[in-house]
Amino acid sequence: MKHIVAILFVLASAMAAQAQDPRALFTEGVSAYQRGQFDSAATVFARLAQSGADDERVWYNLGNSLYKSGHVGAALVAYRRGMRLAPRDADLSANYRYVRLFAVDKIEPVGVLFLQRWWNAAVDKVSIFEARWAGAFLFWLAGAITVWRWWPTHTNGRWLPLWVVGCLWALWIMATAASATCYARDVARRDGFVATSQTNVRGGPGDEYALQFVAHDGLQGAVERTESGWYLVQFPNGLKGWLQANSFEII
Repeated sequence: MKHIVAILFVLASAMAAQAQDPRALFTEGVSAYQRGQFDSAATVFARLAQSGADDERVWYNLGNSLYKSGHVGAALVAYRRGMRLAPRDADLSANYRYVRLFAVDKIEPVGVLFLQRWWNAAVDKVSIFEARWAGAFLFWLAGAITVWRWWPTHTNGRWLPLWVVGCLWALWIMATAASATCYARDVARRDGFVATSQTNVRGGPGDEYALQFVAHDGLQGAVERTESGWYLVQFPNGLKGWLQANSFEII
């Protein structure tokens, strides 16, 4: 009898380990999605993400499942999390742009200068990890070339044109600026989306404050402050308002 209990315990442990295997969970989620069980697929991919599987394929499939389940804001959050890891992934970008079309509220963003738009569009193509590695590599490369060019005991590097050294340092400055922009975008600035069908935006952190307007699923904003379960959110047109924290999901 003891042997039977031991065997059953080993089998149960193996099944539990299999259930927690990321590959098994991913396959389970894909199968549920293919069967049209979008809520179940979203639950599986969410479990996978919560277990530490920070992978663009997980966020992509979670976004698809959430969108098919009717959760526009939560789907946009999932896509954006995937785009942080794989900013040049065509499928993630395409689905993100497509699902944004289903956001009810169409708020025009505040205009920015052409150069700022160009810079943001360029930096959106790189992740914060890529920008940091590029900055570190260029710093050491430019430093080594500079020392070699002006080392007092030899003249081997004198043939190197000064503009080459200058270009390397200019590239380092650009990489450093890109890294700072990525940090502001991904860490310092807490962007997110309304993730409920609708929520009241009020003039202060509480239901007793005046109603400003009603925000709907998929409206984008940036959290500036948190107070007593409420977020102070700035919207793309520059307006600010308070909404309940459980109705807004940060990327």
